[in-house]
Amino acid sequence: KKFPVTSVTFQSTQNMEAAEIKREILPGGDIRLSGGDCTFLYQRPRAGVLYVTISGYDTGQFGAATLDEILSAINREGSGLELFVDAREAFGAAVSVSDEWTRFFSANREKLRRVHVLVGSKVVYLTVAIAQHLSRTGNLIQIYSDPELFDNKLEGAK
Repeated sequence: KKFPVTSVTFQSTQNMEAAEIKREILPGGDIRLSGGDCTFLYQRPRAGVLYVTISGYDTGQFGAATLDEILSAINREGSGLELFVDAREAFGAAVSVSDEWTRFFSANREKLRRVHVLVGSKVVYLTVAIAQHLSRTGNLIQIYSDPELFDNKLEGAK
């Protein structure tokens, strides 16, 4: 059965610049947020697992929308969500974005079973490593630079 793509467009005034943000519900229920040169794709391979793909540079144009999608999954699943973030196509994130992710992980660490992050550059690795350290979440966040190891973890969670 085919489902139509549902799309919502809104304006963000984050960083003093107006940016058009698009939220689409794709066939199968995946959600795509896009704005500027950055895209987040949210997929649920099975109950209790959320797979997020990030591409581009997040300047903060999404405001809280990117983390709100993860929070919705946590609220839907209850505690114990396993989060996989494929950031190998991400170029980086503004400091304000990194700060928001750090606060998010600190505030929601009891609701997350594990966070797996695949990075594709040293800049993104350092950004995630700093968030990992400052969030004081222990070994909740695992950082991968090897796509095969990340994919094996994801397959094991499906």
